[in-house]
Amino acid sequence: MMADARRGALVLLAAFAALGAAVAAGWTAPLDQAVAVAAATHRTPLQSAVAINATALGSGPIVLLIALLVAAYAIASARPRIVLALSWTLVAFLLDNVLKLLFHHPRPTVAMIALPDSYSFPSGHAMAASALYVTLALIAAGAERRVGPRRLLIASGVVVALLVAWSRVYLGVHYLSDVTGGFMLGAAGALIAARAVTANPVGQTDRQGLSDSGA
Repeated sequence: MMADARRGALVLLAAFAALGAAVAAGWTAPLDQAVAVAAATHRTPLQSAVAINATALGSGPIVLLIALLVAAYAIASARPRIVLALSWTLVAFLLDNVLKLLFHHPRPTVAMIALPDSYSFPSGHAMAASALYVTLALIAAGAERRVGPRRLLIASGVVVALLVAWSRVYLGVHYLSDVTGGFMLGAAGALIAARAVTANPVGQTDRQGLSDSGA
């Protein structure tokens, strides 16, 4: 229900606000540093390869490419609500840049890959990944009547987003608080964006139209 999506989004937004205040006050620094050291200490060649490939799933070019392909499909199949839902992914990129400037949170000093020039909180990769993949998973789940497949679809979207978030911490370009905040914001928007599509089950309009034409 729409009310459930709103409540979930509000909970995530409230959690982000609390986390943001904690980051600004420096309260998350000890845990962030401990996790960063642990990630750097326990790196393995296999994990490093997985992280480098996983982090690409949250990069701007990949996220935008997937969003454009899905939008093209939505337009071709006359489902404009999906295009509207995907606009949250674009908004997420813009919002992330604004929030980074507001928080001015520095990045870790040592990383496996080149450190971006931008600030650290929140993580743009984690935010974009949750905005796109969780939105798509929720839309797909809304078209599925069976409980098991619905749960699998939603879990898949969340897992991909979390994998991207993990990769950013593992690679040393973000702190735990950065990716947590990014995931929260992306998922909050995804709940609302997906609900705008699934408020009426996918295909209901088509079935109604066929019924009317046969009357």
